[in-house]
Amino acid sequence: MEYNVYCDESCHLATNGSRYMFIGAVYCPKDKTKKINDYIKHLKENYNISNKIELKWNKIDKKTEKLYIDVINYFFNQDYLKFRVIVIDKTILNHEKFNQTENDFYHKIYYEMLQYIISPENSYNIYPDIKDTNSYYYMQVMKCFLRLKIDDNNFQTIKKVQPIRSYEAPILQINDVLIGALSYYYRNLDTNVSKLHVVEEVKKLYNGPLNQTSFYNNTKFNIFVWKPKDELYK
Repeated sequence: MEYNVYCDESCHLATNGSRYMFIGAVYCPKDKTKKINDYIKHLKENYNISNKIELKWNKIDKKTEKLYIDVINYFFNQDYLKFRVIVIDKTILNHEKFNQTENDFYHKIYYEMLQYIISPENSYNIYPDIKDTNSYYYMQVMKCFLRLKIDDNNFQTIKKVQPIRSYEAPILQINDVLIGALSYYYRNLDTNVSKLHVVEEVKKLYNGPLNQTSFYNNTKFNIFVWKPKDELYK
């Protein structure tokens, strides 16, 4: 089966003041993509919101709360829509110890996030949200690394890695909302009541602890709380 994978991140820079960073993806069979995008457009129309306006976590307020709760319910009610996220506590990072830059680590985590999703018997089109002007170059490097690790010598598993803007794919906007909810939860924020209601909806439908690694077979909403290798067996 061929899948589309839509990736995004939050708070990935060391200087943004947040303790946690998140790298995640929403993915689905390619043949379901149009159906999902059409539904998100339809949902916006029901709330009299222009399709030119993106669904963004930072746009949630009292007026849009119900829309975002509907988006969360839509995600959890569609079996073919899945989510995977890696949560990293930036205070435990030591790039110097592992002879890596912040950017190197970012792309290593991207690989760890994707390797859980990818199965050799399927094929994948991967669409990361554009991070900066170097996004395309680094994502092509990651694509080569992914192909090497899974012996994708004929380029049949990883078909392409193409950075895109979030307005190009409503599915990518779902990813922004899910990661935003987790970020809000991990930072213990409570200043926006509407955002808290969306977080509560995620907690209710996930029906598991958001601050712990999910069971490996929970592919619907999979959380991996990252730890350095030298901490795993303590």
